[in-house]
Amino acid sequence: MMDSQDQTSRSGGVSGPSWGVVLVFFAVLVALFFVQLFATFRGISSPATMDAAQVAREIARGNGFHTKLIRPYAWQQQLKAGKDAPLEQMVDTHQPPLPTLLMVPMMQAFKGHWEFPESSRIYPLDRVIVGASLLLFVASIGLAYLTVQRVFDAWIAGWTVILMLLCQYFWEVGRSGLTPMMLLFFFNLALYWLVGAMEAVEEGRPGVARYAVGLGLVTACMVMTHWMALWLMLGLTVAAAIWLRPRALALAVLLPSVLVLAAWGWRNQMVGGDALGSSKAMLQAALMMPGDTWLLRDFSGTSPPVDVGFLLRKTLSNLIDQLGTLYLHLGSILPAGLFFLALLHPFKRGETRNLRWALAIVWGMALVGMSIVGLPEKEFDENQMHQIFIPLFAAYGLAFLTVLWARLGFTHAGWWGKNALVVTAVLISILPMARSLPLEVLAGLYNKGQFAHWPPYLPDRIAKVRDFVGEKELVYTDMPWAVAWYADRKAVWLPMEVAQFNEMRDRSKAHGEEVAGMLFTPFSSRVSNVTDVFSSEYRAWAPEVYRGSGIGLGLDTLSTGTFPYKEIFPLAGQPVGTRFLVQMAFMSDRRRWEAEAAK
Repeated sequence: MMDSQDQTSRSGGVSGPSWGVVLVFFAVLVALFFVQLFATFRGISSPATMDAAQVAREIARGNGFHTKLIRPYAWQQQLKAGKDAPLEQMVDTHQPPLPTLLMVPMMQAFKGHWEFPESSRIYPLDRVIVGASLLLFVASIGLAYLTVQRVFDAWIAGWTVILMLLCQYFWEVGRSGLTPMMLLFFFNLALYWLVGAMEAVEEGRPGVARYAVGLGLVTACMVMTHWMALWLMLGLTVAAAIWLRPRALALAVLLPSVLVLAAWGWRNQMVGGDALGSSKAMLQAALMMPGDTWLLRDFSGTSPPVDVGFLLRKTLSNLIDQLGTLYLHLGSILPAGLFFLALLHPFKRGETRNLRWALAIVWGMALVGMSIVGLPEKEFDENQMHQIFIPLFAAYGLAFLTVLWARLGFTHAGWWGKNALVVTAVLISILPMARSLPLEVLAGLYNKGQFAHWPPYLPDRIAKVRDFVGEKELVYTDMPWAVAWYADRKAVWLPMEVAQFNEMRDRSKAHGEEVAGMLFTPFSSRVSNVTDVFSSEYRAWAPEVYRGSGIGLGLDTLSTGTFPYKEIFPLAGQPVGTRFLVQMAFMSDRRRWEAEAAK
């Protein structure tokens, strides 16, 4: 419970919530779970989740960690290691293994739904994966309650989980993919172990080593869930070295992560020729000028020089950008932002004081990592880790508000008077859900299963590519993760240069793997101005990117020339007056779709 100095005017003292409140909470939880999974569901929008899911499906088939997402960077790594094998033998060395392994039982249980249904734009397995993601979020709510209750009391814990439940940002992230909710779950579990260790140290009880080992094992799980969790691991190790006794127990936190990373690095060296795998591009991109997307699409095998000045400027720019939008990164939860003011309050309980500084250290480490890597997609970026700190940040913010309000002397003003400040902060924090959820529900009910993340994703249209492409053929595309997942075909990420494509095509042809064609989507044309594509990372493919729109306007820039894939099949677009601008198109060397239609 909170220290006596900070005991505030909470009606009912520190007793837990009534059964009526608990039943209402769970009723709202269940309702929101099914609303998010069915009414507002639009399919997966996370490339990392699609990538992990297609690898999980290959494992379920008995093919091991084979991947149908071919990154030119990974391909070149294997060639340098002397592994010139067919692409159907490409092994994934990019993704951490835990999200993939978690999805394997789902793939096996729903094997009958691998084929894409004709009556919906939503892939059934998308809903299965997001269902698991939301269940992890629900479990995280429970863990957060237990942890906050140990640090403060049931009252603060109750308001914390209410904030989590009504945080629109959590639900949006949860239904976009699996990895963020896995990381949230493991981080909350790690904090539960850390609080237990701190309590044992403060009270002089035995068992600190047991908590430290548990913390280390969970930290290893975080690292195997998301590579950015390496920064969390460093932060937790520093916190353990400061507050656990003996200090050598910090090794128990660090060692499991080191061992699993060493084992995974050895595995990557054996199958891909590099201990870091293709995720090495993320590290290189942090130290060099191009982003990791440019490097992953580069088949040249050359690395640009390290630019220290650029690294410093980029890191500082990313840091300023994150701090300027921190409220959004923290889910627009007002009490979470007040955590930094709570650092100034002298909590009497040792574990309460220590945990807040431990959180600050771990968050600071994560902030450094995110500043180096960058968050181009802002609060919905795959590398965004601010959201996992929201529950405990919010708990400290709520405790701080409670203390301030109590010191104003409203100790005999009834329940509403005693809790007015906290209630106001909660109401402000749930405004995003109050604004967006009704509109999303109405749109979802109106579309009846036809709601998708368009642009750039239309799963049913992407799945159509499967009909035109054989199992041994390749598709070159700007969205290989979606083709590998929805169309279940080998998809090669478009290389940086046309000359690289020609070399890659010749290499795969030598192994009997022909190129069936190319798929272009709005992913490569996401620019502020139409002309921006000519200076973007897809500038080498600008004529192909805009070919569909050009044909809609009566101009085909590829009707002549040496481009081998002149036949075009429109998959999606929009009418503009009497014209139809194609936004997603499959291009091939022959009219494969006519042969399919004749069957």
